[in-house]
Order: sequence, then C-alpha cells, then structure tokens
Amino acid sequence: MRDPQHLFEAAHRLMAQSDGGAALERAAKLMQAAADLNHAGAANNFGAMLQYGRGIALSLDRALIYYQKAAELGLAEGAFNLGFMHLHGLATNKDAVLARRLFEQAAAGDDVDALTHLGRMAMLGEGGAQDFAAARGYWTTGAKLGDGRCAFNLGIANAGGHGAPPDFKMAYAWFLEAEKLGNETAPTELKKLRPIMSEIEIEDAEKLSREMRISAN
Repeated sequence: MRDPQHLFEAAHRLMAQSDGGAALERAAKLMQAAADLNHAGAANNFGAMLQYGRGIALSLDRALIYYQKAAELGLAEGAFNLGFMHLHGLATNKDAVLARRLFEQAAAGDDVDALTHLGRMAMLGEGGAQDFAAARGYWTTGAKLGDGRCAFNLGIANAGGHGAPPDFKMAYAWFLEAEKLGNETAPTELKKLRPIMSEIEIEDAEKLSREMRISAN
C-alpha cells in the first residue's frame, strides 16, 4: 500500500513548484490518493482544491464530502471548512446550528477561524443562544493564539458595551493588541478613541496591553 504521508508531501512539492497546469493536476491526483487513504490533511486540502477548482474541476459537492472526511478524521481545519459550507449553504442547505457545532469542534483544536466565527455567532445568537460572555471568551482565546481579528473584535465589544458596560480603556488595550497582531483596521479605532480618553486612561490602557502580551506569551 502507498504511504499517504509520502503522497501528501509529494503533492505539496508539486504545488510549491507550479502555478498551474499539468503539475497542479498531478498534485490534485496525489492529494486525492492520500485523502482516500485517510490522511486528514490531504482530505482537507483536496476539499479546498475541489472548492476552488485548483488542479481539478470545481465541485462543491465533492468538496463537502472531503471536508466531512477531514473533520471525521479529527482535523480542526476540516471541521471549520465543513462548518463554513453549512453556514453559507454551499452544496448543502444553510444550517447555522450545525455550523456552530462544527466550529466548536474546530475551536477545540485551536482553529482561530472557528474562534472568530463562534464569537460572532454567540454575540448575535446565530445557530444557538446569544451569549456575550461566551463570545468574549472565544475571541480572547483566539487573540491569545495570535489572531488579530479576535483582538479587534474584543475592542469593538468593549467600546460598544456588548454584554457589559462600555470600557474604553479595555477597548483601547485590545485595539493596541490587534494592531500589534497586524490588524489593519485597529489604528483607525485607536484614533477614534484618543479624543475621548484622558492621558491617564490611555496610559492605563497601554499598561493593560503590555500585560496582555505577557499573558499571551
């Protein structure tokens, strides 16, 4: 029997060496072969190739099948991709409840995309109960994993008083953290907050941000 890991690595080498054409088609065949031998990463990657038509004809129906396989094999990214398809009704009916459950599965594996989406769904009550504390918890976990979107969302939640009274110092601290993590919108939000905060409040927020960096590391 062929080694699925070797097939997976060979597919990646071909993908890295080519912008398309025959090499990419060969990579898709190798990726499928590895996926069919129950390689979780290959199942997820082949699902993506099918979803976007890379090296193989685009097929959302087949992409759904391979994402399902990756999720069942325990890959967090596969669970997220499967949940995303159910959330948006790609090759299946829209099902926010199932999507939220799949995102929770992915979040258990520290998938930051899932944590970002879960926070939004919990904040809005989409696919389940509205839970502001849970939303903040998901985003805090994501931010500590280095995701700038989650840090930014925490800034918005604190500034807007979603689930708690507005806290501009905490909002400022999270926007600083988001900026450090590469979020391009965070500087705009910092600029909005500065005129309505005192120098002492900004200093306190900067101290909070430094403490966040320590806790994240």
